[in-house]
Amino acid sequence: MPSLDLEPKARSDSNRFLTGQVAIVTGASRGIGREIAIAFAEAGAAVVLAARDRERLDEVTQFVKSGGGAALCVPTDITQPAAVHSLTHAALTQFGRVNILVNNAGTNYISSMVLSNDDRWKQTFDINVFGVYYCIKAVLPSMIRAKSGRIINIASVAGAVGAAHNSAYSAAKAAVIGLTKSVALEVAKLGITCNAICPWHVDTVMMREAMNARAAMFGSNGEDYLEKVLAHSPQRRLIQPREVASLALFLSSENAVGITGQALNQCGGVVTA
Repeated sequence: MPSLDLEPKARSDSNRFLTGQVAIVTGASRGIGREIAIAFAEAGAAVVLAARDRERLDEVTQFVKSGGGAALCVPTDITQPAAVHSLTHAALTQFGRVNILVNNAGTNYISSMVLSNDDRWKQTFDINVFGVYYCIKAVLPSMIRAKSGRIINIASVAGAVGAAHNSAYSAAKAAVIGLTKSVALEVAKLGITCNAICPWHVDTVMMREAMNARAAMFGSNGEDYLEKVLAHSPQRRLIQPREVASLALFLSSENAVGITGQALNQCGGVVTA
């Protein structure tokens, strides 16, 4: 597994099109969320970083600040409505507004249906669905008052086509896609867009943990199992976290104002319909 790049990247003022914007990013302590937070800061946004892992969240916050960005660290359990309210309150108190919400925090659960644990199923929905619901509900009032906002939910290709031995995750991400479409229709006339990004396997620690769990079910190892999975991709590669961050950036831009209620597959051609 390659080490994380912790060196600040050079920034171009011409790319800082989110200057003056404030973005909440959940699950910002690692993986896709970390890359989204950094990319948004590089584009000029003040970022409010939320996750349960305070130590890693502090690391990302300091990284953003070391590059000249504005960042607020708010350790948050998004399954708790009161905690989400505190997150939104902290963002509004510190920066006066919330222009962008990126619902990235999520969990995975690998199991056959027959052997599934009921509590793990419920936990998957608590984080992947109810956490998204709580965050959207918390930020919408300020966006409605401003008649402007961008909501981006990180879903998954699995939510569109399903995945064997991954029923809880697939069902939860399908729910996120449905929630995305419903919210988009509800606020379309209010200057607010709501979209979902649906990646295929993204090169993150969580994905590799899932591959190890899948491999163990079949007496294999994670790397060998991953090679077999990659054979199903027309591009024969994993999606990189930075690619997801770049798509989130686009959906936050003025150029994407006409895109709402969409579930955008980012999958290297695995899904073409």
